[in-house]
Amino acid sequence: MKVYRSMVIPAPIDDVWARVRAFDSVAAWNPAVATASMESGNATTVGAIRRLEIVDGSRFRETLLAHSDLERFYSYDILESPLPVTNYRSTHSFLEITAGNQTLSIWQGRFDCAPDAAGELARLVGDDIYLNGLEGLRLHLAQTSGAS
Repeated sequence: MKVYRSMVIPAPIDDVWARVRAFDSVAAWNPAVATASMESGNATTVGAIRRLEIVDGSRFRETLLAHSDLERFYSYDILESPLPVTNYRSTHSFLEITAGNQTLSIWQGRFDCAPDAAGELARLVGDDIYLNGLEGLRLHLAQTSGAS
């Protein structure tokens, strides 16, 4: 299954990337994440593992699979989570929108799941995780950099 969400962030790409490039920075801008910490490696090194504590009490462990400051993206997989998925891989990427000095944030993932759970997981991952996270990023940037 593939899940894809995107949002225009009304802030310059350098400002956006500076806030999200560290793999453990997600707790600063994603309202669903209570804490994020590096379990191994550093926050921009491929192979590093982060631990997320979600506000509902659940926990995720994820591996940084790819990271590029030049292309402004990172990819990760899930080692442990409460989600009934396997082979999960996600990429969060950012593209410059030159008209208006904005950023296109794209968050997408692929995973396997039971066919009867596909619809609910597409909604959960796409809307509750990706879209709500993107909205949190947009609001975080508006509050900390004056963007609207």
